[in-house]
Order: sequence, then C-alpha cells, then structure tokens
Amino acid sequence: MSGTRLGFTVGPLTCRVVADGVASYETQDLYSSVPAEETGPPLRPLLNDEGMLPVPYHPLLVETPDGPALIDTGAGAVLAQEWGEPVGQLRDALVVAGVAPEDIRLVLISHAHPDHVGGLTVEDGPGRRLVFPNARHIISRTEFEFWTADPPPPDWADMAELARLHLVPVERGGMLELVDGEQEVAPGIAVIPAPGHTPGHVAFSLSASSQAAVFVADAVLGELNFTFPDWTSHLDVDQAEAARSRRRLLDEAARAQSTVVGYHLWEPGTVERHNGAYHWHPGG
Repeated sequence: MSGTRLGFTVGPLTCRVVADGVASYETQDLYSSVPAEETGPPLRPLLNDEGMLPVPYHPLLVETPDGPALIDTGAGAVLAQEWGEPVGQLRDALVVAGVAPEDIRLVLISHAHPDHVGGLTVEDGPGRRLVFPNARHIISRTEFEFWTADPPPPDWADMAELARLHLVPVERGGMLELVDGEQEVAPGIAVIPAPGHTPGHVAFSLSASSQAAVFVADAVLGELNFTFPDWTSHLDVDQAEAARSRRRLLDEAARAQSTVVGYHLWEPGTVERHNGAYHWHPGG
C-alpha cells in the first residue's frame, strides 16, 4: 500500500477514506452469534465510557481518470438526526477533500442498509432530490430487488422502507444500473459478490498491474472480525453465508497482499492468515 493512514493509491486510482461520522452500538448488535461472556473480554478495551462500541462510517472516495467515484454514501442528515448520532457528515467531508457532489461521476453501493444509502437523496419539496445528479449509480440486482419487493421482506420492513426511500428516486431518474455477478464497472474497479450480510451485498476490488485493494463493505463489521471471523450479527440476513463471504474475501486479500478497506474499519490495512483466522495490520 502506498499512501497515508487514510489514503492510498492503486495504479492511477487515488483512494481516500472520507468520514461520515461515528455511531455508538450495543455490542450485541454487531456480535450476537456468540454468548456475551465470550465476546466481553476482547470487546471491553474498545468500549466508550457509556459501555457502547464506537463504529466509524467510512465511505471511500476514488479519484479515477474519468472523474471521482464514491463507494457508499453515509447515513444522510435526516437519519443522523433521527438516530441522534454524529453521522451523516459525508457532504462536509467531500468539501474538505475538494470534491462537490456534482463532481461525482460514479456511485457504487455495497448494499442498501440505511447507513450506506442514506446519503443518496435529500428531501426536495414533496419528493426527493439526488445528491449526486451527474453520477452513474450501481447496485446489485439481487440487492435492489430484495429491498424493493412488494410486500417487503419479512422482519426487514423498516429497513426496506428506508432503502426504497433513497433507491427508488435514483431508479426513476434513470441513474441506477443493476448488475449481476462479478464484473468490471469502470477501469480497474470490479463488483465482487459477497452475500450474507444482505442477499445482494457486494465488495469492490480495485486493481492496476500488480497492485490491488478491496473494499469489503460490511463483510467485516469491525477489527475484531479478523481475530474472530466467524462472529456474526443479527443484522446479517444469513449469518453463515456472511461468515463464508468474509473468509473468502480475506483469504484472497491475504494471498494477493491487497490493501483492505472496510466501511466500519478505522483505517485501511493488510491481512495475513493466522491460526485459522487473520492478523490485521492497520496502515499496511
């Protein structure tokens, strides 16, 4: 990895983590597949004074020869206000990075959970306005169809409502492209199916010559998932599949010595296989 703590390059692609903010989670929200007495000791040093787990929201800005691309869009201001959490700050982070929303030419959506798609649209009178009006928007067809099904998927109706709130205006505006399987969507940028967290959850690979990086999105929910790759969350639609996708992505990243970036990781880094799990090297 070549770059700074929150930035790196992959050939002609200049990548920069742009912070949407930090939310506080109950530990069992993210690591609910094993008993609390087992998760407690490794989690305890990570908790804040209120006993909550701080979780970063980290979209990735990729400067390409064809213009800026953005992977995931943050929670959005309305959702941040509803949650009372200091998130929804992506627009300000882009300004600091010298990029206006109108400059973005490609928006890549890993999945349609509200903290990833909340920044796609804003209220505009009786309707919604696209935040990135000049961008192609790409999402897995499986993901789009899951969240926009009528009736909504059982047990996920509230999330489906929020997903439709932001995805449908993009689709109606003719700006949404649905993709199937693994494929290149821009030079050096490819969609990698990684189901489990949601049915159409995807990662994104960045490659150029011998350099490679992977944005694992929510296939990794935090740094503890390197040491405990089989810990899963009740937020995973299919917990067993989520763990399989995590191991597949990390095995490939370790083999290729790829830079690993995650929406809920504090910074990019690299991984190596270690005793049936993974050793995380933040910052490379």
